[in-house]
Amino acid sequence: MSEPVRILFVCLGNICRSPLAEVIVRHLSGQRGLDGRYHFASAGTGDWHVGGPADPRSAATARRHGLDLEAHRARQITADGIGDWHWFVAMDRANRQELLHMGAPSERVLLMRQFEGGDADVPDPYYGGPDGFEQAYAMLTDNAERLLDFLERQRASVNP
Repeated sequence: MSEPVRILFVCLGNICRSPLAEVIVRHLSGQRGLDGRYHFASAGTGDWHVGGPADPRSAATARRHGLDLEAHRARQITADGIGDWHWFVAMDRANRQELLHMGAPSERVLLMRQFEGGDADVPDPYYGGPDGFEQAYAMLTDNAERLLDFLERQRASVNP
């Protein structure tokens, strides 16, 4: 078996959107029987939450949907870590710009919602109420299957 494709979900602080995206996509990947093909993780472009847990509202949203963020600890992506990842999935255009500024190859930086046919952001729910976290969960879930489809197509084109 070849080395897993390494995918990093990226948001600003790594406590709301990117950890939620990570557990959603990991869960769906397991449901599809894709275990071992991918390594999913998440990080933030900022450093102020490094080592801390997921936002309690994000963790509660995950729990309501049968997912677990209790073990999550925030971390930061820096230019030194760019080479560790095959794909980056940014939650918004600002995160994408930060990744490009760090040296991530543009063809390897995706927007989570680009599979809807545009460049829409997953809005940051941090300063909003609990509904924002449910809305983020819905957007992430809606796009998780499309992301996995894309990744599977990429694998097939590299390993026909």
